[in-house]
Amino acid sequence: MFKSKDELKDQVKIGVAADDSNHILGIEHYLPFSQLTDELMQQLGLDLLFVIGASPLQTALVKYWGSEQGCIVACLETLNRDVEIAERVIINIKSKLEGVELPHNINVGDIRHLAQDDNQLLVFNQIKHLKDFLDDPDCPYVESLLYLMHGEFSVERFEIEQEAFSQCLSQETLTFYSHLTNGLGECTALVSVKR
Repeated sequence: MFKSKDELKDQVKIGVAADDSNHILGIEHYLPFSQLTDELMQQLGLDLLFVIGASPLQTALVKYWGSEQGCIVACLETLNRDVEIAERVIINIKSKLEGVELPHNINVGDIRHLAQDDNQLLVFNQIKHLKDFLDDPDCPYVESLLYLMHGEFSVERFEIEQEAFSQCLSQETLTFYSHLTNGLGECTALVSVKR
């Protein structure tokens, strides 16, 4: 039996933890650090928790709570500490995971792969910034990349962008490519690098 759009949206429960001064629009489960506890995480039963701006101690604690409760914890950072970019990336990924737009080739398991171990997750929403980072000779080793192309979809454009990024990556880098028509920014990218 096929599931309705509403049933599909209810399958993934996503939250965001950030500094008390941040308020991310459109996120139902926003958890300021001052209120975040393992009991609250357990009560909410989240599948995925994005964390922005956490200290190393907060990161370790929240990742421990998540592992105890089967919640994927993805700690996001930007190169210049721009919280707005991280917020837009979260909104875009949440929209993709909860939406019904084709293709349905990205899921929380992919986020789990990127966030595993102690990898750092860097976020980008501009193609040039992402390309500059990957092209930089000092770029750390990229374990995996999740990339959402925004705007009108065309196979030609998709192949060009995919090829441009593939040239900057190792053959061992695991890549996840998809599409989101109405994403905020030029693109959405999560880059998992070795610390």
